[in-house]
Amino acid sequence: MATMMAAQYCDGRIDVRPLPRPRPGPGEVLLQVEAAALCATDLKIWQRGHRNIPPGTGAILGHEVAGKVVEAGEGIGRSWLGKRVVVAPNIGCGFCPACQMGRDSYCPDYRAFGVGLPGGLAEFMLVTVPAVARGNLVEVPRDLPASLAVLAEAAGCCYRGWQACSLRPGETCLVLGAGPMGILSIVLARAMGAAQIIAADLLADRRSRAREFGADGELDPTVADFTERVRELTGGHGADVAVVTAPVADAQRQAILAAAIGGRINLFAGLPGAGELDHFPSNLVHYRGLQVIGTTGATAADLRAVVAMMAAGRLEPLRGVATASYPLARTADALEEARQGRGIKILVIP
Repeated sequence: MATMMAAQYCDGRIDVRPLPRPRPGPGEVLLQVEAAALCATDLKIWQRGHRNIPPGTGAILGHEVAGKVVEAGEGIGRSWLGKRVVVAPNIGCGFCPACQMGRDSYCPDYRAFGVGLPGGLAEFMLVTVPAVARGNLVEVPRDLPASLAVLAEAAGCCYRGWQACSLRPGETCLVLGAGPMGILSIVLARAMGAAQIIAADLLADRRSRAREFGADGELDPTVADFTERVRELTGGHGADVAVVTAPVADAQRQAILAAAIGGRINLFAGLPGAGELDHFPSNLVHYRGLQVIGTTGATAADLRAVVAMMAAGRLEPLRGVATASYPLARTADALEEARQGRGIKILVIP
């Protein structure tokens, strides 16, 4: 039996070992992984486990994947062979109301690569029948570097967030949290026409990094007059659109307080525990005509839009987002670097 090397997770451990190489059945394809990017979900599973990965069960993490189709099962046209792709990781049941609206990540019975289904921290990854059938494979141009293409899923989540807020050219954006998703949100907001982008983060080095990636202004969210500072930077207007990429209740409240009349607020990051926002400023929502929404995940359509923007050169700052890469044999070291938060996106190159 043919084997492949894979970084296998089990009960908090990551062991790189040979495993059987998948063979695609009818309606399936096999990818040779070019790159996998780590995200907060991978870190949470590594540190805390996941309900879809029972204790004692081995799993291959990694849902941000770029690769090349090297085998195709019966019923898959040969035109797919050799194509480079990225993968929308969430696969809905196809029947529920969420799936009927194309919102697979909201399906109560969704499955996901890297979260239950074997992911991209391996030399090869099998793309299952439901994923192929629902269009989760997104073709990537041959000349697009894997280190850029692999960011399409995370960037697609940010694109979806701004789209849900109906971001319009010329508007002012506030990004609370300048971690990896905050940086990606800044780059996407600029590409989508934002005229002014303000970044807020507790850490001075993250605020400085936000400037490097296109933020026009930066603020320490702990200052007592944070809302007034936002209004000063926006000519007294406030933020037309605010996205909260930090999993912090105070940041969610600040976004609402700093929003302009008619502003839109995206609670992009979930809160730990029960996830409750105390002292919700509902009167501001009422009297300023605000919209408070949330988004999670990205669809294949979001990934296609982002890949098209990459190919057109509209997301060039993303080339600086992958701050470190590790071989598959050092996946545990890659996870540790991501946990420490020194860089932005950490890649694993099988």
